[in-house]
Amino acid sequence: MKVIHSNMKEGIIKVKAETLDDLWHLYHIIEEGDIVYAKTLRKQSQRSDSLRPEKVQVIPVYLGVKAEKIELHRYANALRITGPIVHTSNEEVPLGKYHTIAVEEGSVITIKKPKWKGYQLDRLKQAVEASQRAKIMIVVIEDGEVDMALVREYGVDIITEIRHNLGGKRYNTNRESEEIKFFHDVAKTMIEIMNREKVEKAIVAGPGFVKEEFYKFLQENYPELAKRVVIEDTSVTGRTGIYEVIRRGTVDKVYHESRVTKEIQLVEKVIEEIAKGGLVVYGLKEVEEAANYGAVEKLLVLDELLRGDLKEKIERLMEFVRGMRAEVIVVSSEHEGGEKLKAIGGIAALLRYRIK
Repeated sequence: MKVIHSNMKEGIIKVKAETLDDLWHLYHIIEEGDIVYAKTLRKQSQRSDSLRPEKVQVIPVYLGVKAEKIELHRYANALRITGPIVHTSNEEVPLGKYHTIAVEEGSVITIKKPKWKGYQLDRLKQAVEASQRAKIMIVVIEDGEVDMALVREYGVDIITEIRHNLGGKRYNTNRESEEIKFFHDVAKTMIEIMNREKVEKAIVAGPGFVKEEFYKFLQENYPELAKRVVIEDTSVTGRTGIYEVIRRGTVDKVYHESRVTKEIQLVEKVIEEIAKGGLVVYGLKEVEEAANYGAVEKLLVLDELLRGDLKEKIERLMEFVRGMRAEVIVVSSEHEGGEKLKAIGGIAALLRYRIK
């Protein structure tokens, strides 16, 4: 994300969305009632006489739309903002008509709010900082099986899986030939994804010795890719192995901070404290009570709660604890940490001290 212009007196921030992660951040920043300005295309009917049918042309126009519906279409790489037109650069486009602005990678939009909330500005800052960090890919490999994922701002994105039947005994000639084909397939897929997604490093992990064999194969056949690979152990394969890499903090070793890693580790800390009856509360009523005592050190809120019926109440609580110098973390529902937080009500707090 790139902030192009900011005028907080007027509640205006102009940004450029550069990645899918940026669209995800904007999905959580833009809310109903905000006005979003952007260059867009609109179908416009041309006047015609009785002898000629009415024609429809698509015209470029700069519009301001008052947001009523905000939808993230992740697999289309687009954020769609729908609402009535409140500003137009073309007099032929009537105010009040509904229009959808499609925000894609590379789009520039201006967001106007009655008031920017603290957590929204924090999220914007995080998006800008994240754009300066390299993406990380996780590759979990075992006999003839590979799962690949990207660590994005909103969570873990499982990109692809590769399955090869390597045959029987480990060291027969046919199996070795199939394993080499498998390694070539994995390497080429990694290169394609890393180039497309602008990935700097890949963590290659697994429970057995295959990851070391694959790394040696890369050194001999794809030396430039090998330089961008970090090896890690896991106890399992597949999606579970990918999350094990994150929980171990390996992503943090590759680059200094990962939003997903931080969120998952904090939720794990909450679960641990609950299990031992430690410095933690969960559930809205219990968290509000802890906040009133000034005992909240870290507040974890599931992002889904900020789009539900409790939105205003949750936002007031977030601003209140922020004023008490607590850290507020909005946890994505797109990864296993978010799933675990949702299971305990979607809100929890790690405490400075016990209140009961």
